[in-house]
Amino acid sequence: MNRDSSASAVNDFIAGVRLPLTGLKFLYKNRGLKRYAVLPLLFNILLYVLVLALLFWLLARWQIGAVAWDFWGPVGGWLAAAVNWTSWILKAAVGLAALAVTFFSFTAVGMVLASPLNDLLSEKVEAAYAGTEKKLSLPLRLTLRATLNSMLGSLLTALRQLVCSLAALPFLLIPVIGFLPIFMVGAYFSGFGYIDSAMARNFLRPRHKKLLTDGNFWKIAGFGTGMQFLFFIPFTGLLLMPVGVTAGTIFYCDGNWTSLFQRSGVAPPIGFQVPTRRGDSETCEGKSP
Repeated sequence: MNRDSSASAVNDFIAGVRLPLTGLKFLYKNRGLKRYAVLPLLFNILLYVLVLALLFWLLARWQIGAVAWDFWGPVGGWLAAAVNWTSWILKAAVGLAALAVTFFSFTAVGMVLASPLNDLLSEKVEAAYAGTEKKLSLPLRLTLRATLNSMLGSLLTALRQLVCSLAALPFLLIPVIGFLPIFMVGAYFSGFGYIDSAMARNFLRPRHKKLLTDGNFWKIAGFGTGMQFLFFIPFTGLLLMPVGVTAGTIFYCDGNWTSLFQRSGVAPPIGFQVPTRRGDSETCEGKSP
């Protein structure tokens, strides 16, 4: 990579890191969006509260059983006490592991299960940001297919992230820098997941999405990095998913889709509208998604 390419990658990465702040500012200035931002947030909080409540209820009812071993005298009593304390440590370890899994899976699982609510927020953000509120009247089957594509796309992104994360695990054995590959995997897929809400909702399939993502790896990775760092701020992680969806929709709207389709020769899907900043919208003719 030459010096110009390196500088461009750094600039793109920094621009991506700033995207969450852009999304937060946009939500704050457009007060009408807040009710749409609350819906996926409440859904995910309720989901995880129920899952964690069930888990800790099962842990409380987990009868490991006390050991006596009185017949071994003082030595047996000491060993029995050690085993009983170990059982409680095991319960605590399972509980902490559950909390860790909850923290790292919140975004991925939330993007899959709450994708219809995220799509609603993304649609309202696009209408406020790019003026594409008046959508074409499409057959119900295409609308339902777009919703299904959104959910399947979120699931596919989560599975791809899992596979890439497993492939990056061996690098953890390398001292100091071994965490970087798995961190970058998480950052990129986190950023892509938020952008994908807008792309899937607009009928874009993988061949269309590549037009935007192929030249924006470092910006998407920076976006995901910014979101991941914000998740480490106590008590703010649950509030960030609507911010990510908003920032991802803005990223999608800023893409020069007319130029991307013309240069690639790929036909846009039917019903696709080029997001603009002029208060009106432009429609691309294309094939059924």
